[in-house]
Amino acid sequence: MPESTIPYGYDEVIAELTGYVEARFLPDGETGLQPGSPLLEWGILTSLTTAELISFILDRYGISIPPERIVGAHFKNLDAISRLVVSLQGDPADRS
Repeated sequence: MPESTIPYGYDEVIAELTGYVEARFLPDGETGLQPGSPLLEWGILTSLTTAELISFILDRYGISIPPERIVGAHFKNLDAISRLVVSLQGDPADRS
């Protein structure tokens, strides 16, 4: 999916994930993460925090992320994570 295309549901997912990451993994009161903020490079996502985030995604969206998709390219920033979640949700027309 081209980076310039905003998939259906993306805005809601990125807002929720941003709030979650800021509340759980940043020092108290710190906010301001942007979609492209380098979470891995800045050490915000580590193996432990990534596992916690994956658990949140499963609980919140009912999505199990396949092991082969748990790679740096999909977790480098909030934009990439949100696009992964939206892509794994499938076509909204298929949901009942």
